[in-house]
Amino acid sequence: MRKIITFDEPNIPTLDNSIKRNKNIFVQALVYNKTFTPARIQLETFSHDYEELSVRQTINGPVHYYSIEQIYFAITTNRYRIRETIEFLKFWAITPGIRCLMVFESKSLPSENYIQRYLATHGISCKIQTSNATRYEERYLELIQQVWYSSNTSSYVDLEKVAWFAFGDDDTVWFLNNLLQTLKYYNASDPIYLGNISDNLDALQRHGTYFAFGGGGILLSRTLALQAAQQSKDCQRFVHNTFGGDMMIGKCINEILKINLTKNKNFHQMDHIGDMDGFLESGIEGLVSLHHMFSYWEPFSEEHATNTVGAMNLFKLAYQKLGHHFLKRYVRLDRQANRTFLLTMGYSFSLFDRILTHEELMKVEKTWCCSDFVGRQTRPKEMNKTTWYFRAVTNETSRCEMIYEYNNVVRVISLPMKLIISMT
Repeated sequence: MRKIITFDEPNIPTLDNSIKRNKNIFVQALVYNKTFTPARIQLETFSHDYEELSVRQTINGPVHYYSIEQIYFAITTNRYRIRETIEFLKFWAITPGIRCLMVFESKSLPSENYIQRYLATHGISCKIQTSNATRYEERYLELIQQVWYSSNTSSYVDLEKVAWFAFGDDDTVWFLNNLLQTLKYYNASDPIYLGNISDNLDALQRHGTYFAFGGGGILLSRTLALQAAQQSKDCQRFVHNTFGGDMMIGKCINEILKINLTKNKNFHQMDHIGDMDGFLESGIEGLVSLHHMFSYWEPFSEEHATNTVGAMNLFKLAYQKLGHHFLKRYVRLDRQANRTFLLTMGYSFSLFDRILTHEELMKVEKTWCCSDFVGRQTRPKEMNKTTWYFRAVTNETSRCEMIYEYNNVVRVISLPMKLIISMT
């Protein structure tokens, strides 16, 4: 078995005690009296100063600013599968100003008008094209050429404004504002192949580490996209028998264009199966993408959100309200009662019946089964843990209130409003 040693370690800094940032957080229980009128009870042992657990990176160098209109997104799918993935597409593709291309297999599409009407009912106005390639992987590779020439010939996209071309699967969930934040540190005038490898050891051993896994998202700078489009025929011949459209793109860019992958930890392929609570609570603020939701893993407990519509509505509400603060973590150690409280903004509020060290909090709790995580250390699944999941958020004059729920037990988390405003 090959040893995987070529991945990049994520930047997970240790906490500097001199710059700890504490936030006064109130926690209340929502209870109902005999007339079913809700009342709030302050939970004094839950409420206190919570310490921010930050994993933000400090990157030195020039900063480049892009708008959403400067990114051209492209996917390939078919008319049957798109009905299964429409909620993931709606998460990002209904954004005002979005520029996107969907390529369908010609045989599977009765007419472009048919699919355009379907997408319009969901608020999506992507450009539609077809391909004669029946093999999905070949259509995936064709996306580079299709999206480049679409941008060159269509009034839908002004090429001069496009700085980046983004490729993903039809179940890739893009967090657009986080993507724009991530792209600040990359110059689209350079030939850049941006994305990330899988975090599943078995996937890397089977497929390699030279290419960006497509479900996590692939970005090509305009400079590199032009080169790839010009070499598309050579690429198609060279990678014809390669497995996976993302592997085809990677081999073309690596071996023909001689450009290596630039890895960024904010892109998440998500190749693990089961309960991924521990990963979502591990400090992935700034995430650019998620993938395989519900087909491989579940974001919430069965009691909280059992389907795609419910889960995506919760993610969208939290992300829209909290912005860059989404999934940021705050912790409180109650040493007297031997308990740890962990707030993951817009996702969960967890109570551990023990004290977690800072080192443990920086590891990923392995809540899933049977696959090894690559790139970060893990810790065993907690046996004595209670988690309330995000349900709603309300804004008051001075504080932001979030509702977290589990088995009809509600916790109301209240933070200073200025904290939220400063982060969005």
